[in-house]
Amino acid sequence: MATGNDVNTPVIALVGFISALLFFAIIILLEVAFYWAEAQQRYEKDMNQAPQELATLTHNQQARLAEYRWIDAKKGVVAIPIDRAMELVVADLSASAKPARGKEGKR
Repeated sequence: MATGNDVNTPVIALVGFISALLFFAIIILLEVAFYWAEAQQRYEKDMNQAPQELATLTHNQQARLAEYRWIDAKKGVVAIPIDRAMELVVADLSASAKPARGKEGKR
């Protein structure tokens, strides 16, 4: 006969086992959610925004390429905008590449 002090051990073991599995599954799901949120934030921080230092550096370099300035005032060395420098180089090369007209006919 069963008395009021009898403990149903198989049911307690089953409830404990299911509770442990459920607890383990919740922990795994929370870790997955955490790492997913961390990856999203890292992506937004790294990929969606240009680093401020890089943007400032690029802006400063672009400004230096487009301005006149002294490199060495004592030696008379100046920097000119890159577009003007390219024009001068092309003009100089095209002027030096033209053969003298009088020398071609004397071969």
